[in-house]
Amino acid sequence: MPKPVAIGWPPGCAAEFSVSLTVHFRTFGCKLNQLESESLAAAFAAAGADVWPRSGPSDMTLCDPDDDSGGSVASISGDQGSPAGFSRAVAASAEVHVFNTCTVTSKAEQKARREIRLAARRNPAALLLVSGCYAQLEATAIAALAPRVVVVPGDDKARLHGLAECLAAAAADRLDLYEAAVHWLAAPASSGDRFAFAPTAFRFHSRPSLKIQDGCDNRCAYCRVCLARGPSVSLEPTRLLERVRALEAAGAPEIVLTGVNLSQYRAVGLDFSALLGWLLAETDRVAFRISSWEPDRVDDAFLAVFSASRVRPHLHLAAQSGSDVTLRAMGRHYGAARLLAAVADLRRVKVDPFLGADLICGFPGETDAQFGQTLALAEQADFAWIHAFTYSPRPGTAAAKLLDQVPPYQAVVRTARLTALADSGRRRFAARRLGAKLEAVLERAGAGAASGWPAFRGHLVPAAPSRQPPIGPAATGWRVAVSADYLKIAVRQVPPGQQGALRVLVDTIVPEVLPPGIDLSAGILGAASR
Repeated sequence: MPKPVAIGWPPGCAAEFSVSLTVHFRTFGCKLNQLESESLAAAFAAAGADVWPRSGPSDMTLCDPDDDSGGSVASISGDQGSPAGFSRAVAASAEVHVFNTCTVTSKAEQKARREIRLAARRNPAALLLVSGCYAQLEATAIAALAPRVVVVPGDDKARLHGLAECLAAAAADRLDLYEAAVHWLAAPASSGDRFAFAPTAFRFHSRPSLKIQDGCDNRCAYCRVCLARGPSVSLEPTRLLERVRALEAAGAPEIVLTGVNLSQYRAVGLDFSALLGWLLAETDRVAFRISSWEPDRVDDAFLAVFSASRVRPHLHLAAQSGSDVTLRAMGRHYGAARLLAAVADLRRVKVDPFLGADLICGFPGETDAQFGQTLALAEQADFAWIHAFTYSPRPGTAAAKLLDQVPPYQAVVRTARLTALADSGRRRFAARRLGAKLEAVLERAGAGAASGWPAFRGHLVPAAPSRQPPIGPAATGWRVAVSADYLKIAVRQVPPGQQGALRVLVDTIVPEVLPPGIDLSAGILGAASR
C-alpha cells in the first residue's frame, strides 16, 4: 500500500489514493464573464482536469447551505483524517473552485461571497480562485473570506490560463494546490493579453461567444465596471477575423459578439458597424448575434448591418430608465424619445425582432412620477425581455454620494412592478410566434435532449431549461425541418403550465432532412430561446 500523502487537506489530513484535478466554475454577471470562464475551462480541460460548470461528484455539503454567516466548518474526525462527511471519492480529488465575479450590483457581490464561503465549508481543502470585476476592486476583503482563497484581480485573469497547467502538475505530484498557486502567481509576469480568451470549444454554452472589446470610456453615475475594467480597448480586426473563421470551421452556426460596450469598438479605422459589415463580407455561412447595444448608437450605419440576413434578430438595449430627468442624472446621453425611436427603427429593418432592455429601479432622486415614465416607456416599447434590477449604491461612483437615495423597500416594489410588466411582454412576444416559421440553431441532441435540455434555440423567448419538460397533448403540433445549419420550426401551440408560454417543445421531426448523427430516440426535444 502506498504511503499516505497529503494533498492539500488541513494539517493532520491525508489520503491513500491517486489524485485527479477537479475544477468547478461559478460565473456571475455578463456574457463577457461567461466567455472568459469558457476560455479558462478549456485551459483546465486541456491540462487534464475534470471541469464542471458549478458542482460535480465531489460537491458535498458539510453544513447548512443556506447559512451565509460564515459559520463553523464540520468537525474533522475519523481514522483517515478526512473531514467528516467526505467520501473516499471526494478525498481522491484535488479540488479547485474558480469564481468569476461581478461588481454591477451589491447583490452580485453578496452572491459571490456566499458561494465562496459555501465552497470553503464544503471542502476546507479546496483551492478557491477568485477573479473578475469584484476581485479587481475588493481583493483584500475577498481574501479574508476563507483561509484558502487566492485572489487574481481581473487585470490578471488571463494568467489563469497558465495556472491551469501548474495546478494539474501539482495535483499529479500530490502537492498543496494553494501553495502551488501562490508560488506561481508570485512570479513576475508581463501584463496579460486582454483578448487571450478565445476558446473554440464551449463546455457551458452551446452558442460560442467572441470577445471583441473590453472596458468602457463612459462614466455613468451608477456603474463602476469602468473602474474595474478600465478604458475601452478593441481586438484588432485581422485577429478577430481569424477567430471568427476558426469558430466557423469548428462548425459554429452562429457567434455572439460580446464586450463591455460594443458601441465603443474602434480599431484600424473601423467602428463596430463597419467591422460587422466586413465580417459578413469575409465569411460565407456563420451568423452573428450582437449581445448588447447603446440606444443612442442605433444609427443608419448600425441599422444597415443589423438588417443583414446573417445578423440574428436579437438585441439587448442598455436603456436604464424611461425618464429624461433620471437619464440625465445617470450620465446617459439620450432621452426617452431617442430610445423609443431606436426601438421603432430596429423593428423597421427586422420583422418583430427580440428586443430586450436593462432598466434600473430606484436610482437616487427617482420620484414616483419618473418611475411611472419608465413603466410607460417599457409598455410602449413592448420589450420581449426586461432585465429589471434594483439600484444599489456602488463604492466609487457618483451616484453613491447623492443624498436623495430612494428607500430600499420602495425600490424593490418598483422592481416588482416592472418585472410584472416584463412578464406580460414576454407572453405577448410568445403569442406572436404562433404559426410563424422561425430559424433555430441545432444545439444538442441524444443524451442532452433526453435530459430535457434545449435541443434547439432561436430568437423566441427566454426559458430556463427543465430536466422534466412537460409531455402531453398540449405539446404537439410542432414540425421541424432542417435547412443548412438551421432548423425551420412551425409553431402551432404553446404548451400550458407555469412557464408554458415561455417554452417551445418539438415532438415531430422530419427525419429525411436531419443532419447525420442526430439521435431521434430520445423522443420530445426541448427548445428554448434568446
